[in-house]
Formats: sequence, structure tokens, C-alpha cells
Amino acid sequence: MAVVKNSIKVYPVGNGDQTLITLSDETTLLVDCNIREGCKGDDNKEMYDVHKDLLSSIKRRNKIPFVDVFILTHGDQDHCRGFKANFYQGDPKNYGEKHLKEELIIMDTMWFSPMIAEQYTNDDEDAHQCEAERRLKMHREKHAEKDNPGNRIKIIGYDSNKDYKDLNHLRAVPGDIVSRFNDKDHDTFSIFIHAPFKIHLDSNEKDKNSASIVFQARFKESSTSKDFSCLVFFTGDSDYTTWETILKRTKRFKNDVNKKALNWDIFIAPHHCSWTFFNQHPQEDNPEPVATSLEALSFKNKGAKVVASSKKIKNNTDNPPHHKAKAEYVKVVGESNFLNTSTNDMDGDTPQPIIFVLTPNGPTKSPNSKIGGALTSGGGGGAASTFIKQGSQNVF
Repeated sequence: MAVVKNSIKVYPVGNGDQTLITLSDETTLLVDCNIREGCKGDDNKEMYDVHKDLLSSIKRRNKIPFVDVFILTHGDQDHCRGFKANFYQGDPKNYGEKHLKEELIIMDTMWFSPMIAEQYTNDDEDAHQCEAERRLKMHREKHAEKDNPGNRIKIIGYDSNKDYKDLNHLRAVPGDIVSRFNDKDHDTFSIFIHAPFKIHLDSNEKDKNSASIVFQARFKESSTSKDFSCLVFFTGDSDYTTWETILKRTKRFKNDVNKKALNWDIFIAPHHCSWTFFNQHPQEDNPEPVATSLEALSFKNKGAKVVASSKKIKNNTDNPPHHKAKAEYVKVVGESNFLNTSTNDMDGDTPQPIIFVLTPNGPTKSPNSKIGGALTSGGGGGAASTFIKQGSQNVF
């Protein structure tokens, strides 16, 4: 069996987000989902079957597919589309043959932002909220099975109208570093939480985008390594006002120096390469990027890459993606290090995932040899082909 490497797989989902982090111990973290029904099967050659690929890239337990952690950055449809239809909701003990036939994915642990509890805008967000509340209720009532896989939950950020103060032991807030995932401590991987901030939850003009979970994924080659081998920013739909706060807060507590919390090797462009990361939209009325956004990009490491999870970027008035936003990123990393999920790796007319294998010298983009829905072992994409393991341990 091939050696599993830390890897990042950014799926081609148009203007949306879905990224799979796989650690060298086979722990999987899925950030957002945008599983479009039109992607399933071979009817539309311009849409990649992300559902099929995801199922082939995650582990199975008693034949049941699962991810160790599911992180929803915020509740917009293009970040949670397909949640209700593809992820199991309810008591994991009740997962049956019907659910297995539908190949519903168990989320051992959910990361949940209270912002999602404030606004319901689509059925998938509502389903996510209901499942989160089911788990929170178990923890609130100190249920004997609250810490079992499929019932675990972590609260990210502060409360607003909803009150989860009795569950603070489950909470991580901006400035915290998380190194425990699915009830397992990690000494070579951690997450630095940057947002959302309480100011965004308390605002009279609450906006899901500004209240997105923003975090830095931090990889080390070994537990004794002093430096990080790779730093990846997951940005949701955060805008320039969020990043102004991120910079101020991070520097105020000297985490930019002491924790390297602003450095990055891979930067997932906020809001699908929208101009709103650089300034207020429309760009014609706000033509210059604000200083804080440019400063955030200045923390790039050598060879850093920007990934736009968006449709093809054209020189038109669309936003997102915005062609002048792309131009600003290209100024920072160069044309060859700006990657677009809809155009970068193609198999005929079908866009393929952008895959990075994380090496001691930083991220290396994997040559993507795709046949059907699963990454072949010859593709150099890391561990995807080795994940289709069906363990015998029954934890439910």
C-alpha cells in the first residue's frame, strides 16, 4: 500500500467551495460541500462528479463512508449544497441498509458556527442546523453517547441571539489553536482560528460572508519540527473588513510573529475570487485594493499559490469571480501560481480537482491522472486511492 501523505484536494464546483484535507494518518477534514445533482453520473461532461470522488477518497467503517471532521464555513447555498441529500443526519446507531444504499456520509465531528443558527436561507443550511442542535442537545444533557463518532461537535466563535454558554468546553474562538480532531490529538497538524468575530455577530447588518469561519491549517513534517512545512488559508466568503480585523487582532497579540498565524503557502481566494476581498463592490467605484488586504497577501511564503474556487474567470462584469481581483492575486504570486478550479486541470471538457501533496519543502501540485471518479495511484495525488479501506471496528 502506498504511503499516505498530507494532501489538499480542492474540488471543481463552480462558484462554490469543497475541499478535502487528508492527513498522513488518514484523518480527513472536509471543508464545505457543494454537491450539485447535475454532477452525479456522466450526463454533463462539464461538471465533475465530486460526490463519486469524495466517496472514493474517504475511509469506510463497516462499509459506511465517513469523514473525521466536517467544517461548514457559513451557510450560503454554494458552501452547503447537497448536505441534506449526501450526509447522514440523526443518531448514528440508526444508520441502516437504506442509508448505506444511498451512501450517506457520517460526520464523526461537526464544526458549527453560531452564526448559522441566526439565519436560515436554504434547506441544506437548515438540515445542518438541525443536526448540530441534535448533537448540542446531547452534550447539554450529558448523554452517555455524546462523545461517540457521529455525535461529536465543536462550536467555533461566539454566540449572538442563541445561547451556548453552558457548552463553552466545546468552543474555540479567534486566536485559539486546535490540535485535537475527532477525539485524537495531533502533533503535526493544527488549525489557527481567525474568524468569525463577535463584532460580526452583534452587528445590526449581519452578513454571513463577513461572519465566515476563517482558519489557517498548519502542517509540520514531524512533532519535533520547529517550522511549518505548509500553511493553508481557508477563507470562506470573508471580505476586506474581516481581513482588516484579522490583521489588527493577530498583530495585537503578536501571533503574526510568535505563531506565524498570517503566513501562507496556499490561499483559497475568498468568495470565489470576488473583488470584495480587496474593497467594496462595485470595483469601478472602489478601484484600489485596501492596504490591509494587500498586507495580508504580503505574508506569502516563497512559491505561494492562490486557488480560485470559481467558474472560469473572464474579463467581464461578473463578481464573483472578478477579473481584476485575479489580476491583483497574480501581481502577488505570478500567473503560474494562480490556479482556477474550473480551468486549471482538465480531462477533455471536465475540470478536475486541484491536488497538493504537502512535502517538507512546501506544497507540490500533483499531476492529476483521473479515470472515472477516483484518483489513480499513478496520479501522484497522495492518498486518495488508499482510503477505500473498510475497517472491522464497530464503534456505533
